[in-house]
Amino acid sequence: MSSEDTGDSDRQRADQLACTEHLLQKSPDAAIIANLGVASYALASVEDRPRNFYCWGSMGVTTSIGLGLALATDEQVIVLEGDGSLLMSLGVLSTVAACGPSNLVIVVWENEVYGTTGGQPVTGIEYADAARACGLWAREANTVEGFEARYAEALAYDGAAMVVCRVEPVDPEARPQLDFAHVTRRFRDALTDDEGDR
Repeated sequence: MSSEDTGDSDRQRADQLACTEHLLQKSPDAAIIANLGVASYALASVEDRPRNFYCWGSMGVTTSIGLGLALATDEQVIVLEGDGSLLMSLGVLSTVAACGPSNLVIVVWENEVYGTTGGQPVTGIEYADAARACGLWAREANTVEGFEARYAEALAYDGAAMVVCRVEPVDPEARPQLDFAHVTRRFRDALTDDEGDR
């Protein structure tokens, strides 16, 4: 991963929970689509809210779901993607770039492991370079401060944007609800009539 004007060292890794907390502070009303496993655990650990959609058992489709939602609504949509999950469907980046919804920000947590299935190593690629090759605005960070700066740029960008953040592997104790129907209903309700706490 290049340090690309973030002032970060390639050896550093950000704290995923701190970055997730910052993201929620800056985008409190956003609809958030979180990848199965660690991305969902970290999000639920910071705040389990009606506008969180956890992709239980659905690896490789997080960005696609986020893109579909961004095209269907004017709401701010944030995707919390894992590097292993994105690797399964890397071609989606060209579709995101072609559609270019300005209300979509994709955050890729690059921890270089399949954290949910035992910590097997992820075959690494330069995700931001791949996104840019597809025509998508993309930046990188590997400190909390770097993430904060890049996330602000992504929110301000007039088009779909991606931030790749290199993070330490974590395994938060929090787990989102396993009641898939309830999570789906409350997410839908939160976006349609703000009655997501039902």
